[in-house]
Amino acid sequence: MTRKKNLEALESKLGYVFRDRSLLRLALTHKSCSRSTAENNERLEFLGDAVLQLVVSDHLFSTCQGLREGQLAKIRSLLVSQPTLAEQARKLGINHCLRVGRGEQQTGAQNRDSLLCDTLEAIFGAVYLDSDIDTARPIILGLLPSWDEQEISHIDAKSTLQEHLQQLSQETPVYELAGEVGPDHDKMFEVNVCFQGEVLGRGRGRSKKEAAQEAARRALDYVDVAVYPPEKPSSQQ
Repeated sequence: MTRKKNLEALESKLGYVFRDRSLLRLALTHKSCSRSTAENNERLEFLGDAVLQLVVSDHLFSTCQGLREGQLAKIRSLLVSQPTLAEQARKLGINHCLRVGRGEQQTGAQNRDSLLCDTLEAIFGAVYLDSDIDTARPIILGLLPSWDEQEISHIDAKSTLQEHLQQLSQETPVYELAGEVGPDHDKMFEVNVCFQGEVLGRGRGRSKKEAAQEAARRALDYVDVAVYPPEKPSSQQ
């Protein structure tokens, strides 16, 4: 497929056709194949990150009126996390459109979570510049995964697990690398979370951090933890 066809396919999946397609090309250009900041996506990424944070924060503030500030922050953290955005970038086919230098290309950088996440944020910035915040909002929200308010404790699973275990003991959970598989540019990690000598859960992920969160989620299921339920208005006597 030609580059033009790739861009058209990306626009189709986004649900947005750029008036100035040079903004989209810039958003897809990594610094490794540019001569100056003006020719790569770093500035658009900076802007797109701010647009993403505003859109998600406003959406959660408006639709989750029963949740506390800390709960809203945990949900936002999940929705704008690197693994979440990288997964959405792959669904859009950004890995087939991203322009990187020859050296980065040889290491498979187009499939790296960090680059895909940054590029998607740059695209959000490009959409905003090409239109306005009201146009960018439904595009961003349409790409975010669904989540369940009843499972807020699993969003930042490591913090939730530690809070629960510290109610039982002064000891904290220990995360241990159990293994890693795959080439350097597409490696998967396995992490165990242990407490008082017992393995509570094992997780896999494209980074040690992601694998640790998955291990903590499995540990929460194992110990049957359900904390931070959505707040409900107190009943009037």
